[in-house]
Amino acid sequence: MGLVLLATLAACSQPAPPVAETPAPAPAPAAEPVVAASTDFPQVLQASGTEPFWGVRVEGSKLDYTTPETQDAPRHFEGARSLVDGLLQVQGGEGDNAFRLTIERATCSDGMSDLNHPFTAEFVLGKDTFKGCARDPAVPVKAP
Repeated sequence: MGLVLLATLAACSQPAPPVAETPAPAPAPAAEPVVAASTDFPQVLQASGTEPFWGVRVEGSKLDYTTPETQDAPRHFEGARSLVDGLLQVQGGEGDNAFRLTIERATCSDGMSDLNHPFTAEFVLGKDTFKGCARDPAVPVKAP
């Protein structure tokens, strides 16, 4: 019995046979993005239009929509921000609360102030469509 115990102890103290290491699988290549990053446009934009007067302040994927009657209580929206075919889009919601703001790099005049803005804007809210201009509020618009 002492011999069996010694053999058992000797077997326990033997180093385990080396385990063949298998290389980790290579990571799958990243898929090409369908839309480009929306960082090609400023994170904060101010869009507005006349007749009817409206305004949308964009911060990332959050929007604040105002009219002359709602200046003190803007409607807040949050959606998805993407760049599609060179246009910035922020969209979301459903039904009457569905919205889509589209910003394009194109010189725009609001028709009243004679100021040229660097972007055109279209805001769709439910069944209503508003057209206007947009700019980065941190960059002053130069008078002609």
